[in-house]
Amino acid sequence: MVHIEGCNEIYKHILETDARIVVCYGGRDSGKSYFVGGQYVPHMLCGEEKFRGMAVRKVHATHRDSCYMEVLDGLETIYEEGAEKKDEQYKAIYSPMEIRHSNGNKIIFRGLDEPRKLKSLKGLNFIWVEEAEDLTQEEFSELAMLLRGEGKQQIVLTFNPVDEGHFANGTFVESVADEVKETFPNGEKKVWVKYLSAEVDGHEHRTKALCLRTTYEDNAYITIHRKAMIEQLAKTDPFLYDVYRLGKFGTRGGRILTNIEERDFAMDGLRFSEFEKRGYAQDFGFNHANCILALAERDNHLYVFEELYGSKKDTAEWIDEAEKRKLEKRLQMVCDSAEPDRIKTWVRAGYRATGAKKGAGSVGAQIDRLKRFEKIYINCECVNTLREAREWKWQQDRNGRYIDVPMNTNDDAMAAMRYGCELFPEGGTGMMSVGREMRR
Repeated sequence: MVHIEGCNEIYKHILETDARIVVCYGGRDSGKSYFVGGQYVPHMLCGEEKFRGMAVRKVHATHRDSCYMEVLDGLETIYEEGAEKKDEQYKAIYSPMEIRHSNGNKIIFRGLDEPRKLKSLKGLNFIWVEEAEDLTQEEFSELAMLLRGEGKQQIVLTFNPVDEGHFANGTFVESVADEVKETFPNGEKKVWVKYLSAEVDGHEHRTKALCLRTTYEDNAYITIHRKAMIEQLAKTDPFLYDVYRLGKFGTRGGRILTNIEERDFAMDGLRFSEFEKRGYAQDFGFNHANCILALAERDNHLYVFEELYGSKKDTAEWIDEAEKRKLEKRLQMVCDSAEPDRIKTWVRAGYRATGAKKGAGSVGAQIDRLKRFEKIYINCECVNTLREAREWKWQQDRNGRYIDVPMNTNDDAMAAMRYGCELFPEGGTGMMSVGREMRR
């Protein structure tokens, strides 16, 4: 059994279990990702037992500033006594991204956007899926099948429960627990065991799953300032309060977009260039996120192909990013009209940037247009757009009734999607046709 000094008490259940599946979900700042990436994985890398691990996120590139650094920081803590000793014990490799220990143990970092690289892996006995709210039932099953290495085999999911439709809710949470190990003061289960049964060669085989629902109260190291930020959600967003404070699965009540569906566009053979009606939409930001979406429409279905999403970049840097991603300058780009100077900068760079129409009722009209699409398909690689679309809610009045005013927090991709409605007017030919006429 792994022993970790300074480990938050609730995570000792994970250290002591022989469960093949660990479902660790809950609120913000509960320490779940830090425990797995910064403590559990580093100690197993340094241990005597054979360890062949893999950390998984939806998009491979996002590991660099998350899981990869979390594990490295954990190793730094273990070997903080002298740089020479540290350098002798483990080696961090950036390409391909992996960390090797001198004892032969290692962990690699992969993305679900690289399915072919995943299927060829052999010898894994541990998988950590970070931000597993983006994981589908099919992807979970495929990852679990990769556990065939020597020694103890385990797959660990860590995530915030933003969508009650997530497969983990029905499979592990809503179903009756086989054994409850710890409860909340109100009697709700907090740590429990669930067995998944299957018939193998005429006999019942049970796979053990350990489930934990955590909150910031489980983190002995959280600051009062972080607690206050989370508690403020009780006044500003009851839905996110349930998710990020109480660690409960978010309910669909009040959700604005109920017609969204996640798809793997590459697997489905969908290509942006093959759509006649297509273009870009942009919501400007610096301290909050700047978002550019590549959008297409066909048969009253909206397709979100690509997102450029991030903060702390000026307009010139976003134009450089657009050049790297090879955004097509001949296509229309509808932008937030509140920032005409930025629009002019994009125009000078050769893009067909225009301001979105704004006025009384424009937000409501844009939302109505989004809701009238039969389906909004979002590429699985657009993780921020997926997250925002799932969390986008109507505001509530003092009596808890939903009103026709959207929440205006964490909605940068949703703002871009709203502006993008101008690309595809109902009954119209779409902006792409206008561009084609201009070139004749």
